[in-house]
Amino acid sequence: MKLPFSSRMIVAVLAIFSSDVAFAQNATLSSDTTALVRSGGTVTLTATADYDATPGALGWSIALPADWTLVSVSGPNVPAIAPEPGSAGTLEFAYTSVPAQRAEFSVQVHYPANASAIKATPTVLVRSGGKLITLTPPAVEFRPAGDVSIQQTRN
Repeated sequence: MKLPFSSRMIVAVLAIFSSDVAFAQNATLSSDTTALVRSGGTVTLTATADYDATPGALGWSIALPADWTLVSVSGPNVPAIAPEPGSAGTLEFAYTSVPAQRAEFSVQVHYPANASAIKATPTVLVRSGGKLITLTPPAVEFRPAGDVSIQQTRN
C-alpha cells in the first residue's frame, strides 16, 4: 500500500521499526542515462543499499529537479511506503520490513522538454541499534543530450 507522507513520517517509521544492530554499509543512486533529450522523456533511477545485517528500518528520499514527476516504482524490493505517480519535488520511500542484506528499487521519472543540466539528490536514513544514521550518496547529474561534458565523463 502506498501512502503519502512527510519527512517526519519517515523518521517516525524508522523509530518504530528499529531493533537490529547493523547499518547500511553502502548506498547508491544510479540512472539508466544521464543524457536528457530536448523533447523531454523519462529516466530510471535505481536506489540500492547494501548492509552486513538487516537494519531495523530504512528510508530513502530523492530530491528531484523542478518539473520532474514520478511515473512508477518497481524492482526487487519496492518500499511499502512510496509516493503516488505524478508526485514531484522530494520523493520519500520507507520500508516497514527491510529486506535482508540488500534493498533495491527503481523509480521512473518524467522530465520536461528543454531540461538543462541538473541533479537528482538522494538521502538515506538507516535506523539501527537505536541510532539514526544519515547516508548521502552522490547525486546523479544530468545534462542535455549532445553536451560535450557527457562524452568526457564516459571516457
